[in-house]
Amino acid sequence: MKKLYWESIEVNNQKFFFTVTEKGLNFVSSPGKYLSELFDFYPDRYDDQFMYDDSVTADYLTEFTDYFDQKRQDFDLPLDLENIGTDLQHQVWAEIQKIPYGQTVTYKQLAENIGKPKAIRPVAHAVAMNPDLIVIPCHRVVRSSGDIGEYRGGKETKKALLELEKKPIEKHALISKLPLPKLSQLGKSDL
Repeated sequence: MKKLYWESIEVNNQKFFFTVTEKGLNFVSSPGKYLSELFDFYPDRYDDQFMYDDSVTADYLTEFTDYFDQKRQDFDLPLDLENIGTDLQHQVWAEIQKIPYGQTVTYKQLAENIGKPKAIRPVAHAVAMNPDLIVIPCHRVVRSSGDIGEYRGGKETKKALLELEKKPIEKHALISKLPLPKLSQLGKSDL
C-alpha cells in the first residue's frame, strides 16, 4: 500500500487539494472539488493510504502560497508523473512548463513546439488531462481565436489565474520613510 499525503489551500474562498507521493507532487484538484477528483486521473489509487502530514507537504504549501501572493513565478517542487499519461501527454506537459509566467500560447503553437503541428486536438486533450493544475500551468494555453478556452478548474478560475499573472507585482520599499519632526519637537527627549 502506497502512502499519499494530502493538503489543501484556500484562495478566494475556493479550496484546492493537492497530493504528494514520496517522489513529488502528483495531483492538484480543481477549485471547489473534493480530493476524490484524484481518482479521475489515478483510478488505481483507491488502495493508497491517504495521510495528512504537514511536515511532508509544508514546502509544497509554501510554494503555492508564494505563487498566489505573487512572490513566486515558477515552482521548484518535484513532480511525480509516474504511471499516468501517454508519451504525448508527457511531451505536452513538459512543454507547458516552459511557458513563461504571465504569457500565453495557443494550442496550435503548443502542437508546433512539440513537433506535431497537425496534432492540435490530441495536444488539447493532453492539456485537459493535466493532473497538476497551476504547477503545470495549462491555464496559459488559449485558443487561436483569442478566447481563453476551457479549463478543468472552470473558465472563471482560468481567467483569474491569467489576471493574477498579468497584474503588476507590488513593490514594497525596504526602508520606509519616517516623518520629519517639527521644529518645536527638536531637542525633546521623547522624540
